Amino acid sequence: MCGRYHFEPGDFQDILSVIKDVEEKLKAGEIFPTNQAPIILGKEQGDFLHWGFPNFRNKRPIINARSETVAEKPMFQKSFYQQRCIVPASGFYEWDGKDLDEKGRKKKYLFQDPKSRRLFLAGIWRVFDQVPSFVILTTGANASIEIHHRMPLIIPEASIYDWINKEDYAMSRIEQEMPELEKTAV
Repeated sequence: MCGRYHFEPGDFQDILSVIKDVEEKLKAGEIFPTNQAPIILGKEQGDFLHWGFPNFRNKRPIINARSETVAEKPMFQKSFYQQRCIVPASGFYEWDGKDLDEKGRKKKYLFQDPKSRRLFLAGIWRVFDQVPSFVILTTGANASIEIHHRMPLIIPEASIYDWINKEDYAMSRIEQEMPELEKTAV
């Protein structure tokens, strides 16, 4: 699961230059569900979208979709085949219920790529009531994410436009191993 992620604009200046008014909207730090965040929609195309699809059962937005079933679920199917995107992130957060801080709360950890501090998370997007929104795809966690059983589906930087534009690549990426990440207590 990916309930929050971290974004440092300086890590992505080369890519985010395609988004209009990027400087006024861009903020560094923790991105929460329902926040607007920068998304890559194609070559020379990006925008700020809301994180989370509306949930018609309750008020909590749907922020993630399981990559293993995204092509089958009615809520996500059309977006998966026609509206894939990339969510640039400097890292993502998970909480460890077994490891408590001094106040008895779950300890929070930031997971990052130890080499580049740039992650490209697989996403899909859709417009609901004239509000463009995205969700992050998740997959089974690898050994580096020992505190949770899910993690975001990560796309190699060289393949971000393949994810967006090529259905066969998107289908095959769902089955591939995710990179090893580094865990830091925050």
